[in-house]
Amino acid sequence: MRRLLLLPAPLLLLALAFAQDPSPFAPSRMRTPDGKLSDPDHFFEAKDCGECHKGQYEQWKGSLHNRAHDDGIYRAFAELARKDAGEETYRFCSSCHTPLAIATGKEDYLAHEGVTCDVCHSIRTVDVVHAGGGANASFLLEGGEVRFGPLEDPSPTPAHKSLFSETHRGAMLCSACHTLLHPKNGLPIENTYEEWAKGPYAKAGIQCQDCHMRSAAQAAEVARTMKPLKVPGRTLGDMMDRPDVHDHRFSGASTDSKHTGGAHAAESEARLKAAVEMSVAAAPGAGRTLDVTVSLTNVGAGHAIPTSITELRQVWIDVRVTDAKGKEVFRSGAVDGDGRVDPEAVMYHSVLLDEKGEVTYLPWRAEKMAMERLLPPKETVREKWEVRVPAGAEGPLAVEALLRYRAAPQEVMDGLFGKGRFDLRIVDMATARTEAALPR
Repeated sequence: MRRLLLLPAPLLLLALAFAQDPSPFAPSRMRTPDGKLSDPDHFFEAKDCGECHKGQYEQWKGSLHNRAHDDGIYRAFAELARKDAGEETYRFCSSCHTPLAIATGKEDYLAHEGVTCDVCHSIRTVDVVHAGGGANASFLLEGGEVRFGPLEDPSPTPAHKSLFSETHRGAMLCSACHTLLHPKNGLPIENTYEEWAKGPYAKAGIQCQDCHMRSAAQAAEVARTMKPLKVPGRTLGDMMDRPDVHDHRFSGASTDSKHTGGAHAAESEARLKAAVEMSVAAAPGAGRTLDVTVSLTNVGAGHAIPTSITELRQVWIDVRVTDAKGKEVFRSGAVDGDGRVDPEAVMYHSVLLDEKGEVTYLPWRAEKMAMERLLPPKETVREKWEVRVPAGAEGPLAVEALLRYRAAPQEVMDGLFGKGRFDLRIVDMATARTEAALPR
């Protein structure tokens, strides 16, 4: 209790609530109608859903929802959490990465399907936990004969009853697993829902589904116009065309399909490349210096960049200045031979500290967020460098800037898998170039 009393009042209340939760799903906030474990017979396998919903099933297969439990990086972290912090922590992680296994109390039950059809479509409601949204799997999972969805006039199917759900039309549905609060101290670790809720997309009525249940091209158009799109299609094989049907690939920023098993890396890369507009300017400064300014605008994401587990995500600026002969006179943001990013680079991410005040990449050890530097939606930031140009450099000077993304630091992957065994892709999200006269 002594450590809990050091927390701000709202986090203290959350921590006490988590500590006193007697449900079989604790420390997650998952619920069932009777508060007990669910009968496995109340849920379908995804392939059964695919008998009628062929298009949605094919899109879902290979998505990161499908791979939520088997994703290579997640598996390594989950097993480390189990070893380092115990079964309760592992169960907490699993409540969003394989919810039906937790709901039924059977660890392997449909675990290979991750967040399967019957997870989302068995959710009746989402409980408010943080910033007006859900968190830590705070949903009521019903199962049984009824499936819930966003259609007011669902087509009849012999497999189940179908009911309209307002919850399925909004970001609240997604918030249940895309907000992560530390289960013991209440520290917000993943805050995607609140980033959206505070920003212009929420004010314009644009929901998570309007971007992440659309193709990358369609999502870019939503971000450009700040208006949702309707995309005609079918939800049931040969049944009627509908004016608006959602994509079930759920693509985001996961481009490492070689390692994780995801099949939609190209869509994710397209999203990353449409997310930020970048420009670079350079002019002679005082003395023999060059003033370089890089401007970044988050034009394509309805949340911050990066988002999710931001202590792992890396978004940084790589700036390079060369003279007329191609000789490098300045560099910030280079990646060395071991895959490590220049420690002086301008980096967008967060830093978590453990109880000893040391930096940690392990969410279950987090006690404090020491730093958070992100790109909010529709906002512009400017970064500046004063470059001292060495004698002998020949003008004009060429300035190139790259905005780069990687899912996690290479040193973290080396620690989990062994040095060089898991090389994460680096995606260049944006690039900009300019020339400047040689300063005198």
